[in-house]
Amino acid sequence: MAEQISPTRTELLQRRGQIRLAAQGAKLLRGKREALVREFLEEIKSFRSDREQMMRNLQQASQSLMHALALDGPEAVRSVGLATMRAVEIEIEEQNIWGTRVAEVRSGYGLRDPDQREYALTTVSARIDETVNEFEKAVESIIRVAPRFHKLGRLAEEIRKTSRRVNALEQRLLPELQEQVSYIRTVLDQREREDIFRLKRIKQKR
Repeated sequence: MAEQISPTRTELLQRRGQIRLAAQGAKLLRGKREALVREFLEEIKSFRSDREQMMRNLQQASQSLMHALALDGPEAVRSVGLATMRAVEIEIEEQNIWGTRVAEVRSGYGLRDPDQREYALTTVSARIDETVNEFEKAVESIIRVAPRFHKLGRLAEEIRKTSRRVNALEQRLLPELQEQVSYIRTVLDQREREDIFRLKRIKQKR
């Protein structure tokens, strides 16, 4: 340290200024981390319930499909599947959370009334119609859950990055700067004592 630092008052003032800036930066980053954690915890509450509902919807849709395939046959199921195909339109809007960009997804996708589907109820079994209904519910839940999963991932990564930066400031940079200030202060005090001692000797000689 002694070889790297010039123990002068200018250096002392510079190091103290750096300590103030580092402390302010750490404080801001801690605030950012706390806000991100709050957002993460709030988001995960609804994500868990929505994910559980999605898994139930997917399981029910799969069971309905297996039932329809077994009793109505693949050809009937495939025919209705082709007739009911439709585009899934989504609108993506970026949200900025403390500098972290996450996607907010909106979609008008939802369950259709039976008369909105491209087949007549009299031409298909109740099993196939129920399968269509279950898959539309499953797709709707996927559209709701997938963006939240992405958002949680982005928030978790930003929380980790912010924590690393806070730790770098509080556990490495600030202790290092404080140690340098202590070293400079010690050298300056020693020089001051030596100057006082020399002045006393000069006075004594006179």
